[in-house]
Amino acid sequence: MAQPVSEIITIGTELLLGQILDTNTTYLAQRLADIGIEVKYKTCVGDVLEDIVSVINIAVKRADLVITTGGLGPTLDDLTREAVAKSAGVELEFRQELLGQIMEVFDRLGYSMTENNKRQAFVPKGSIAIPNKIGTAPGFIKEIEGVPVICLPGVPRELKYLMENEVIAWIRNRFSLDRANVYSKVLKVVGTGESKVDRLIAEVIKGCKNPEVGILASEGEVKVRITAKADTKEKAQALADEMALKIKKRLGKKVYGEDECIFEDVICKMLKQRSLTLAILETFTGGRAAQKLVSSMCPVLVEARVFNKKEIIEEITGIRVDSVERGVSIDLAERIRHISGAKIGLSILGFPLKKGPDFLVKACAGVSAQGISMSYMWTMGGDISFIQERGAVIGLNTLRLALLERTENSLFEPIK
Repeated sequence: MAQPVSEIITIGTELLLGQILDTNTTYLAQRLADIGIEVKYKTCVGDVLEDIVSVINIAVKRADLVITTGGLGPTLDDLTREAVAKSAGVELEFRQELLGQIMEVFDRLGYSMTENNKRQAFVPKGSIAIPNKIGTAPGFIKEIEGVPVICLPGVPRELKYLMENEVIAWIRNRFSLDRANVYSKVLKVVGTGESKVDRLIAEVIKGCKNPEVGILASEGEVKVRITAKADTKEKAQALADEMALKIKKRLGKKVYGEDECIFEDVICKMLKQRSLTLAILETFTGGRAAQKLVSSMCPVLVEARVFNKKEIIEEITGIRVDSVERGVSIDLAERIRHISGAKIGLSILGFPLKKGPDFLVKACAGVSAQGISMSYMWTMGGDISFIQERGAVIGLNTLRLALLERTENSLFEPIK
């Protein structure tokens, strides 16, 4: 059987207006690829019944599987149920069991259910209902011209829950997909851009169809996705692992982890393994480096300070900041370490200048502790949010590289 192809339809005028960011398509595409379904088309449509019906009719003619997200709420502009029913040529039917499930969710959350929520207990006649235990929008599956149309809520948390707990297993069974046939691995890269990653691994991946390698850039990091297919899981995994090893040799320390690992969790784990506590001094990043560690519940971060002006830095630390230099960043890292009593200090120094609509910043990250001294300088431009996020990641990556270098050069012993 040829690899099934699918279409993802996102429904909601707010998506077309750019009022919310569509993360559902990215997630769905990744998970479908994991199980051997190719996403060949993706469509976004507003909350207009005729338009939704039109895109569904087109999708079932060119795809083996259609997944929709959104439009399953209780309001009059939530039209997915009606649109699928119209495309299928059936009426909507009331499901008492779905209403009971919706009422249970409201009771559990301590809210009163309003009358319009009963709309969510209707599905196109003949559908397979997908109960939603964590939200009030049940999903459903309705076949149209032999093509399953899977309708899921637009709330990302609810969509992911239904996919992981109900839908993926159903798709595998429907298309006779052997889970062992496809194996995916993601290498996570920090400290370099998408184009450089592509250049570094081009020779390794050129012309390779199995495993298939894709590069995805996001704010602060690059993901290298490796997907292999074989007649057994073991063979597929071996193919992916072999390619991952070749890519790692090309990228070296730029690879910080694999699959579901999170950058700030990796930093925290490295510090904990070495019995190190951390203090951070930030300027233009506005505390984002510290926020990342706090979000990962990192217990080794003992203090973080944010400064906007050179004069205040000098007053608090006693270190002159005439310019952004390597030595200054290391001195500030050492000073914040002493002030806080931490075992290692990190400074992220820079003062953005307005350049047209954006900002330009010359920045430097410094790391200091007993037996550790490292700095990294760079210049970048962009809007303030971009340079703050990128600066925070570069600063934390400088800390990661300093810890790695110390380990390699001296068989690292925890700093007392």
